[in-house]
Amino acid sequence: MRSVSSSPTTAVPAALERVAGRCRTDPALAATCCLLAAVDGVEVAAHDLHGHGLDNPAETIASVTKSLLSSLVGHALDQGALELGTTLGELLGGRVPGPRRSATVHQLLTMTSGAAGGLLEIDAVMELPGGWVEELLAAEQLDEPGTRFRYDNGTWHLLAAGLQQAVGGDLLGWARSGPLAAVGAADVEWPVDPDGVPYGFGDARLSPRALLALGEAWRTGTGVPGWYRERAWRAWTPGGPPEHRGYGYGWWVGADAGEATRLAAGWAGQAVLVAPGPGLCVVATGCPSRWREGSTRPVLAELAEVVAASRDGRS
Repeated sequence: MRSVSSSPTTAVPAALERVAGRCRTDPALAATCCLLAAVDGVEVAAHDLHGHGLDNPAETIASVTKSLLSSLVGHALDQGALELGTTLGELLGGRVPGPRRSATVHQLLTMTSGAAGGLLEIDAVMELPGGWVEELLAAEQLDEPGTRFRYDNGTWHLLAAGLQQAVGGDLLGWARSGPLAAVGAADVEWPVDPDGVPYGFGDARLSPRALLALGEAWRTGTGVPGWYRERAWRAWTPGGPPEHRGYGYGWWVGADAGEATRLAAGWAGQAVLVAPGPGLCVVATGCPSRWREGSTRPVLAELAEVVAASRDGRS
């Protein structure tokens, strides 16, 4: 029987306090806005470093939006609205160019559709007054679908567009009727493109505590069908930049401090890190206005200390 002093409910808050202290003093970590941790579903520590508020929507959850969209795909699959083998051509019809028609939902989720993709091409698309989907469909097909991971913001927006069609034309309305509540995201602020498609690639807004609820819903399996979580949290590819971890369905798959972890991550330091073994969920949000160009999500390396504390506290 462990002593109280070695409990995860004491070790994790102490570790997160150390991380928060470094975020307050290290310029490389200055963009970190909020830090929260839960053990076995109970919030054990929270730090609001810049007075933003733990229950107020973050400026952006950036690419954590992809993990949120993955949740919706899981529900749609479970309801039979589409299948993992459904193709992009079947989702979006005749407007899909021939070379891109055969990519499947599985390949879109794993960013192995074969399109040129990239981290930044979406910025140029977002300047267009309309036709974002058509512009993204026009991206060059570089590889046979399913053969190579390429980080691709555009693929996720196409997935959102296809899912919107599959569930009847109103993705947000459908999601708010159940799937978003299941992952603690019913109050999400989710922008749409000029043609009404929710951004599949990023920029949704959730509070830090809602992000913690999202991580917990996935950790416990209450937010998505169990069979889907098993597939979503499997590394279908070795992945690549920016996180350099394996990649599942909108989640990065790897290890921190020797523990298997699943990561939803986004620009400017947004992160939902789940360590299923020790029952840990950690959230970090970042302030884009404080972001340093050239930084590579330094707070993620700091969170490994919290993972280690959650494990060691159980020993």
